[in-house]
Amino acid sequence: MDYMFAQSLSLLFYIITLVIYNRARKEYAGGKIAAAINLVMIFIGLVFLSDFTDYFFIRIFHFTDDTVLIIKLMLKLAALSVLFFGGLRFFVDAPDAAGAAVELNGLSQNSGKPARTGGAYQGNFSDPETPGPKNNSQEIKTIGRYEIIKQTGRGAMGIVYKGRDPRLNRLTAIKTIRFIDDFDKIRVINAKKQFYREAEVIAKLSHPNIVAIYDVGEDKGLSYLAMEYLEGESLEKYTNKNNLLSITKCIDIIIQACNALEYAHNHDIVHRDIKPANIMLVEDGLVKVTDFGIARITASSNYNSGTHTGIIKGTPYYMSPEQTKGMKLTGPSDIFSIGVVFYQLLTGRLPFTGDNPAAIMYQINNVDPEPPSSYNSSIDEVILTILNKTLEKNLQKRYQTAGQMRNHLRLAARRINRP
Repeated sequence: MDYMFAQSLSLLFYIITLVIYNRARKEYAGGKIAAAINLVMIFIGLVFLSDFTDYFFIRIFHFTDDTVLIIKLMLKLAALSVLFFGGLRFFVDAPDAAGAAVELNGLSQNSGKPARTGGAYQGNFSDPETPGPKNNSQEIKTIGRYEIIKQTGRGAMGIVYKGRDPRLNRLTAIKTIRFIDDFDKIRVINAKKQFYREAEVIAKLSHPNIVAIYDVGEDKGLSYLAMEYLEGESLEKYTNKNNLLSITKCIDIIIQACNALEYAHNHDIVHRDIKPANIMLVEDGLVKVTDFGIARITASSNYNSGTHTGIIKGTPYYMSPEQTKGMKLTGPSDIFSIGVVFYQLLTGRLPFTGDNPAAIMYQINNVDPEPPSSYNSSIDEVILTILNKTLEKNLQKRYQTAGQMRNHLRLAARRINRP
């Protein structure tokens, strides 16, 4: 009786575990978490069979005790082997920076460290001279038809190279994207298909304030985007309180960024990751918004989106309230983000801060930022009004189009420059 009671409890335990596993499997479809869940479940299943060998093989099949003991030991050995060798992949096959998917990045965004020049992607990269993985520019001579000149940066999704298109004899920035094995093969295949579909849409954007995408392809296990190569620097350099631009220059930069956003929004494309690192200042004061569509591409492929395991794509400091909640994003979300950039350019400070993403998101949703005039007394009252409307937490009260914000900024510029 005691034996049957113990076996019944064990069976109940395994049934509960199976229910939890089934729920977790649906929640974490694909990825390392899902792989770990499957691994543990196989281990538990083998241990379960080991526990019930007495019942199955003695009472039903009438095996001898020695045979049952051998079977039990083999099952437990198999369980330990699965756990050990299956678990090795989490230590020896961990993705490097070239392939890791980043959900919440940019927590050191206000460091004030100037970005390096030369390339369409200037922010969020480690020093190009820092040794990277073996798969670097010293070994890769070409990607697709493009000749690699040097590595210019390393981002969360891949490596950026300075290259040359021999067919057209022009410099090109090449951003590689590695679809890592965090996901099963089917998910990776679907993600790549969606990536190419979205890249084709983004490549059709043609605007003087948006970095142009020339080509998309795959080579050496890497998906890549070939883009316009620019000599310039990101706005990160000018978010330091000791290196601020003039107010009129800040207005001009944001006006040009609004031009880019308005054009993209009119083509149903939301940037999703507007921040100083993704806005470049090039020659003659021209502003170029970079990484346009990269966030859309990764989110639409469900490879790194808010729909997968509750991850919210973006940089916490610059997120809109609706972005922190994982809601569907529209143009006004980008407008909130460009408002944060504008605030930072004017003051050298971020409007929303915190020790961790949760604290930052709480401020974004519940706390009004310190008036920028308290940090920079020369900011005109009309600029404060525009900023307040841009950083409205209520989506309906915020600027609904980037064109509206741009037009108000133009009026403000005329007022400031009026003799």
